[in-house]
Amino acid sequence: MSPHAPRARHVLVWPLFILATLGSALSAQTASAGKIQGRVFNPATREYVRNAEITVEGTNLVTYSDADGSFVLTNVPAGEAVVALTYTGYEPAKARVTVAAGETATRDFELQGAMYRPGAKPAGGPTDSVVRLEKFVVSNEREGNAKAIMEQRAALNMKSVVASDNFGDVTGGNIGEFMKYLPGIVMDYTDADARAVRIGGLDPKYAAVSIDGMRMASAASATFGGTTRQFEFEQASITSIESIEVNKTLTASLDADAPAGTMNLRSKNAFDRKGREVTAQMSLTANPYEFTTRRTPSPGDGHHRKIRPGAIFTYADSFRQRFGIQLSLSANQLFNEQAGLTQTFDNTLPARGPVINQLVFRDNPKITTRAAIGLNLDYKITRELVFSLRTSGSHFRDEINARTLTFRANTAQIDPTSTLTYLLAQPTTNANTRLEAAIGHSDKWNDTVAYTPKLEFKRNDLLVTAAGGYSRSTTHYEDRRSGYWASTNNRITRMSWSARRSNPTSTDWQLRQVSGPDWTKMESFNRGDANANNIGTSEKNGRSQVWSGSLDAKQTFFVGLPLTVSAGLKSRLTAYDLWKIGALNWTYLGPAKSQLDPGTVMIPHTEPGLFDPKQGDNLSALNIPVANATGMYALYGAHPEYFQENEFANFVTLYTSPRAVKEQVDARYVEFNTRWQRLRLNFGVRHERTRTVGRNFDLIPTNLVRAAGYTANTIPFVVYQYRDFERSNKYGGYGNTFWSGGVKYALTRNLMLQLAGNQSIGRPDYNNLAGAIVVDDVNHIVRIPNPDLKPETSDKYFASVQYYIEPAGTFSVSGYQLNVKNMGLNTTEISAETAGYADDPEYIGYTFLRPSNAAGIRKIKGLEVEYSQQLVFLPGFARGFSVFGSVSRAAPDTRVNNVVPKAANGGIRFSNHKFNLQLRSTWASARLTSVAATQTQWQYERLMFDVSGGYKINSTYELTLSGRNVGNAPIRGYVNEPGLLRVNQLYGAVWTLGIRGRF
Repeated sequence: MSPHAPRARHVLVWPLFILATLGSALSAQTASAGKIQGRVFNPATREYVRNAEITVEGTNLVTYSDADGSFVLTNVPAGEAVVALTYTGYEPAKARVTVAAGETATRDFELQGAMYRPGAKPAGGPTDSVVRLEKFVVSNEREGNAKAIMEQRAALNMKSVVASDNFGDVTGGNIGEFMKYLPGIVMDYTDADARAVRIGGLDPKYAAVSIDGMRMASAASATFGGTTRQFEFEQASITSIESIEVNKTLTASLDADAPAGTMNLRSKNAFDRKGREVTAQMSLTANPYEFTTRRTPSPGDGHHRKIRPGAIFTYADSFRQRFGIQLSLSANQLFNEQAGLTQTFDNTLPARGPVINQLVFRDNPKITTRAAIGLNLDYKITRELVFSLRTSGSHFRDEINARTLTFRANTAQIDPTSTLTYLLAQPTTNANTRLEAAIGHSDKWNDTVAYTPKLEFKRNDLLVTAAGGYSRSTTHYEDRRSGYWASTNNRITRMSWSARRSNPTSTDWQLRQVSGPDWTKMESFNRGDANANNIGTSEKNGRSQVWSGSLDAKQTFFVGLPLTVSAGLKSRLTAYDLWKIGALNWTYLGPAKSQLDPGTVMIPHTEPGLFDPKQGDNLSALNIPVANATGMYALYGAHPEYFQENEFANFVTLYTSPRAVKEQVDARYVEFNTRWQRLRLNFGVRHERTRTVGRNFDLIPTNLVRAAGYTANTIPFVVYQYRDFERSNKYGGYGNTFWSGGVKYALTRNLMLQLAGNQSIGRPDYNNLAGAIVVDDVNHIVRIPNPDLKPETSDKYFASVQYYIEPAGTFSVSGYQLNVKNMGLNTTEISAETAGYADDPEYIGYTFLRPSNAAGIRKIKGLEVEYSQQLVFLPGFARGFSVFGSVSRAAPDTRVNNVVPKAANGGIRFSNHKFNLQLRSTWASARLTSVAATQTQWQYERLMFDVSGGYKINSTYELTLSGRNVGNAPIRGYVNEPGLLRVNQLYGAVWTLGIRGRF
């Protein structure tokens, strides 16, 4: 069943018809029936309870409480009714209610604490008794598990839900550090940061992220490549988030552009609880590599403290349950060490075997600053009409100073006696064999905001919601505004070097200079051969914006069976703009206006032992100097004549790099849910119309520019060829219909069988909608973007068996198959005429390439096993232990880059009324990252451990501790086979100690 567009006009009409029907459905209740309404409250947590199951015994009537704990049962037969409430981890409750025809009866419930002791046989009772506790001690972890289980039980699609306090404090507040413990989730790290999430091992671009249902904007590191559709979690904070839900299959009410699944961050709500709550927390964070209170060198060119502060403040209050406010503020800084080694292999000489011809040692520590605000307001205009406003904002700054030493040679200069443990690079009379000492100083700033207003009308079991939203994410990289160059590069040529290590997989290289100028002196650099463009800036600016609006309605009918009908309309507009990308370059010539003059020497750092890549046995002791990027920029300010700008290349970069694309998706859907005894059914259809516009440069062919009298490689030539940099619009569009459905059957009260399926779409990356033409004059290749690239369409089938273990535990086994059409890209050769160069003699003999959809259907099968349990059956204090874990497997029918085939996470926790401790771990298997003719690259498996805990000093104050990557697990890569280590990156642990008060 493939998504298709035929009969789309009928799909347009369905939601309008359903909405009209709902308006007349208020009289659906029979004359001999009444209603029961109420709220469910947990006095232990002072919170209203969502997703409590309420039934009327002897009937097919079932409902689940809303976010504010309210519930309504309609069409209840007149007379005496027994209302039963069930919520995992708590005692079941029953109440007798007298219902009058046409009237409404009210019955509220309060949850009562319970502990389950399997096997106990109380007098007159069954096995597995429920024992009332005289004093019920609330566990955040148990409460979180209970909420998640009840949400999953209520859902008809495959869903995982976790409360944000379920894993204790999250170091740095990065939501990604929390999400990596959800079943079937794998995090992608960019150096030390959890940046993007994979569901079922699939590429992050196949997952959608929203906050309270509003799609989040993401500026994607101000790039315009294959990551433009993935959400970067560095820009979001967990402070104001109440829970996170992961939908692994979609229903008709959800956006269809998520083949892997969706993630929704649900904000805290003051109406969820009674009374006022204020919390405040102060913390300090440290990295063991720099565990000192003194100011020490780096990152940057100054001295900084490496133990950094953090603070969190929250305020929640509900005024007479009429007006609610939830305010969250947070700010923190982290120092992260980042150090690594990258080895380059040449595998093109089979007789010789793999040859290492380059060693790159990297030391790039950084300080990360994160601040966030969340303000949620709710106002009950009437008992039936509620207005809410969700606002969130985050600020993220990431300053990195990457110092690198590169020992390089052509393969021909690597002595034949060299092995994988010994390298000898022979000297040349040019720059082929050399040492490079470079600085890559970047300063990433991101500011993200989201506003989501909503108006909700609820009368009996009719719910109508009108919502809007706006989200903006802006990313910019600064260097000159911050007072330094982004890059400085020095090199020594006409020299030779050697390197030796203990074994083929170790990183303990011993480097030695064999010949050439003394590499311990800055005066030796840039002497033998010119080193053009050795000063640079990498400023970038990008912005993503999302506007959305929706109208949804839901009503329950009784046609022998309860039938809940939902319908809605939604429109989303996304704008993605880049207006400055690419490097600008200068050449440092010095006072003599000659780079090779002995007096042309860059300003060096004077700190001894500044460079420390944490590997390489003697790198720190070599005392190879690195330039001071701040000092060099100050010199530029005083003497710009010492620097020669690459005016032509810089002009081309500045004026030809802007990119812009807009995409509008208009959707409508209708969805049906019903229940018959233990069987629940869901069925829905959704139609989405996609319209795109990309702004592209329409280049004039080179021969016509020459004929107009312009000289190649000059600024006037470029201005004329790019038509004064005016861009034209390239329009596209398509429509798709998506079917979804699910079945859930309760074999017993706690044993569920579930089947679900849906169709979805993966839209092309933005660089294909508004990409640039790239001309390679050396190899005579022209690469053309393809704005007509087809979207990927997919069918997903999911089956699961779930067993719920009281109190608040689960064991489930799930399997799925994802069939994707048009998945991935090929590079296809096209004619000059198709590329638009048929009349240009300058490109005779050139090959024209553009991306195209891969043929056929890719099939990915997966398996997930999840387990969690409270070990309350153990004696004494051991009842406070609990365990959790999950294992997932993804198996494509062919090799697919960046799919994680195996992953696991888990942990053990202990809590009592004074103390709590968690030890958690994640594991991801090796993954394929790229395939070339002679070299296949992989990332090694990675096992990480985190820890968190707390100690309650009294009823108000608590000490907290959290540690991230406490085992200092590296990110490693290899080529062709695991023995050929290619990259090894170290980051160190991050520890946070804090004190929290709850008032």
